Amino acid sequence: MQIDSQKLIEGLSHRKIDKTTIESLNEEAKATSKTLYEVVEKKHILSDEDLGRLVAEIIGYPFINLSKIEISNEILEIVPENIALKQGIVTFGIDESKNEIKIATVNPFDLEMIHDLEKKIGRKAEVYYTTLPNIKNIIGKYHQELKNIFLNMLPQHLRYKKNEGVEQSSPETFEEEINIVKIFNSILLHAYRQHASDIHIEATKEHTVIRYRIDGVLHKIVNFPKLIHEALVTRCKILSGLRIDETRAAQDGRIALKLDNDDVAFRVSILPTHFGEKIVMRILVELEDSVNLLDSGLGEEDYKKVILNSTKPYGMMIVTGPTGSGKTTTLYNIIKLLNSEESNIATIEDPIEYGIEGINQVQVNHSTNLTFATGLRSLLRQDPDSILVGEMRDQETAQIAVESAMTGHMVFSTLHANSAAVGIPRLVEMGIEPFLLTASINSLIAQRLVRKLCPFCKQSQTYSADTLKLVYNTKNITELVKKIALKYYSPEDIEKLEFNNEFVFYKGMGCKACGNTGYKGRLGIYEVLEMNEEIKNVMLKGGSSDEIEEAAVKGGMVTMLENGIEKALSGQTSLEEVIRVIKT
Repeated sequence: MQIDSQKLIEGLSHRKIDKTTIESLNEEAKATSKTLYEVVEKKHILSDEDLGRLVAEIIGYPFINLSKIEISNEILEIVPENIALKQGIVTFGIDESKNEIKIATVNPFDLEMIHDLEKKIGRKAEVYYTTLPNIKNIIGKYHQELKNIFLNMLPQHLRYKKNEGVEQSSPETFEEEINIVKIFNSILLHAYRQHASDIHIEATKEHTVIRYRIDGVLHKIVNFPKLIHEALVTRCKILSGLRIDETRAAQDGRIALKLDNDDVAFRVSILPTHFGEKIVMRILVELEDSVNLLDSGLGEEDYKKVILNSTKPYGMMIVTGPTGSGKTTTLYNIIKLLNSEESNIATIEDPIEYGIEGINQVQVNHSTNLTFATGLRSLLRQDPDSILVGEMRDQETAQIAVESAMTGHMVFSTLHANSAAVGIPRLVEMGIEPFLLTASINSLIAQRLVRKLCPFCKQSQTYSADTLKLVYNTKNITELVKKIALKYYSPEDIEKLEFNNEFVFYKGMGCKACGNTGYKGRLGIYEVLEMNEEIKNVMLKGGSSDEIEEAAVKGGMVTMLENGIEKALSGQTSLEEVIRVIKT
């Protein structure tokens, strides 16, 4: 659906978006061959609801915010879930007196789709406009009773009831009673639709527990009877090409499926445990073109530092953080920016998580002695301009990476460390001499992922300085909040805050759009340490990570904690979430 750009500009002006911002958006639309609406939507210039209301005005249809109305399952399920997602259309009400069905769609001008729906239902459609995020949020209601969806796949006598156990079937009748293929496929499909990052299938003494990691937090979905556990593991092994008869050793594999017309891969890890084999599957979806470092939460100043240091002809950029903090995604986004016909970019990874066209990606294979170290040596003979090393796990890999950075190559890698400054002592512990690090490292990035507050239910919340000190027990948190608050409060407000010693943050209250969690989606909090002379001097003297961080802060580095507090003050996340993730 095309949105008239001139009318969109007029609407933005009426909503007090300044002329300079609008001109900048127009220029970006022309430069990227995108519509002005696509750029406005991507940049989040207006909230989803405000932008939806503006578009509805332009196209002449009423707007509906689905998160603010109650919709029964019977009405919602008139349009099957896969059609609702594919076509961007849901039903949300019936007017019996007019024999009309109320529908919300992202494209009211798709008359063929609307007529087909009217014919199928036997009612005239009253059409409303809504946004795609609104559609996706309300479709979450399809998943509120996932437990029942899964358990309904079992025969009646195998379903759990409150305060009751489960009657066991005999092995002879098991296969006839339970469709394991359907259950396993549904586990994968619903995890994908719930935007989970990982699926856990684990055995306890009496149950098979299914858990999804959504926005970084594990949620228990359902307890199946233990009877089906072995069959689920076997099905997983068949799909991922693993040995079915091997139950005492760890195995790794990969599953590739098409779900909702999208190509989705699952990285499979199977590990023997006391009560049976445990499956963990990481869901890998191709990186979208629209995903970039700025959209993921990296500030403009830090973004400039990253681009400056990644486009140097040689050196090293290291991204640090724990497992699941988005390190690999950050590096992928950086090398995608560097990817061109004039450059030769190669990677050595274990495993290759996302395929990127135009980049030579090598998979570690221990059975053929293709390790990070041996693979990196081979890549150096392939005339590379830039090299991505999936992770520096040992002294040999780190040594070769450092030497590569000093001999005319730009090297990117990841390292498990709690902060950017801690990354340097970690490399020294691996046996890399400090003088080599000062000559090779351009910058280090540390990051974490925090949950974003749900836009539909977030509310402001006042914290006193005493509460901050008592509850969060984080060094200098009150002073940090005061320092950062200057960006968001007027001088008069600051004076009032200083007098009352109170600060305004935000909290998600929980609603059906976010599954009553108060959060929806994730964004990054970062710190970017740029190498300078003072930091080099501290390193050469054998300084600690605290001394390195102090020198970096003097040089202009914004710490992760400060970046997190800034995002909490601006209403993107909660202070509780920042402290939970950083754990300072």
